[in-house]
Amino acid sequence: MISKYVHIFALNNQLLIENNIQDIRGINPKGLILLWAFAESGIGGILHALKLPFTGIFVGGIAVMAIALLAYYTENRKTILQALGIVLLVKLAVSPHSPWQAYVAVIFQGYFGYLVFNSRKYFKLKSFIFSLICLLESAIQKILMALLIYGQKMMEAVDAAALSVLKSFGLQADTSLVSIVFGTYITLHLVVGIVLGIWIPAIPEQIKSLRVTLPENSNLTYSQSKSKGWKAIIGGFVILAALLLTIKLLVPSMKISDITFIFLRSLLISLGLIFIIGPFLKMIILRITKKQISGDQKMLKDVMESIPKFASRASSLLQWVNKEYSGMARIKNFILGLLWISLKYNDD
Repeated sequence: MISKYVHIFALNNQLLIENNIQDIRGINPKGLILLWAFAESGIGGILHALKLPFTGIFVGGIAVMAIALLAYYTENRKTILQALGIVLLVKLAVSPHSPWQAYVAVIFQGYFGYLVFNSRKYFKLKSFIFSLICLLESAIQKILMALLIYGQKMMEAVDAAALSVLKSFGLQADTSLVSIVFGTYITLHLVVGIVLGIWIPAIPEQIKSLRVTLPENSNLTYSQSKSKGWKAIIGGFVILAALLLTIKLLVPSMKISDITFIFLRSLLISLGLIFIIGPFLKMIILRITKKQISGDQKMLKDVMESIPKFASRASSLLQWVNKEYSGMARIKNFILGLLWISLKYNDD
């Protein structure tokens, strides 16, 4: 599947996006590719400064908007797949520690965008469907991964512990805590997907009327996130062990053998995903894409070299929105500002 996907976007080893993009509305859609790559590889520090919760939803939302607007501003939908190839390579180079699930999500978004935006007709409807499905896929993928790693026994143990806590307060409940958490998580993604789906078609007009004044100097600097390696892995399993111990204290009837099984199962599956599946998938993507674009590395190099400059502009934008807006207006105008910077992008 990956080989087929790469074959489509690597047309005759030519990935000069600028030769395939029709600048039909006086803007440079190349910047949207840079925005997508930046969102997938370096936006974490900016989001931390913005103090936004659920950064995964934010990153996914930025990717959805970038893809939809690429379809809106370009004549050739193959640009989406070409951009996808660049984003994957940038992500592999800049954020090699990213979990393999993140690459699956990126591939899904790019491929689905290519299928949905086969023309500019019914752009509003297509944007709504695209946004909704992409955000739903993101939520379901994370839930399935949680179920795979921790298993049904862990979910049952969490529910039993929650019921025990409620009983200690004299309360009764038949609802599964895990189901509530998962349901809330999916609902949140659906709401964001609906909002984006309605908002995206209006963005081009909103950007036209937007006036952004970026400070000349930003006190925020760009730095690539670094892998925490074994410390993060060990820390995660220490937390899991503490959680299981707490569950055992709250539910004394739970067997030690069940607790041990849950821990060992989670440990083995996690290590397998991190050190076997992840590297194998990344190796496949890297080898195939490098082979397919061996004749032209210019676009990849341009995007990678532009990320620090783009990040600096995003940092300046953050200062501007923090000064001019508050609440939801701050987030909305930060997103519009990122798109404004992208669409006004140049190589200078």
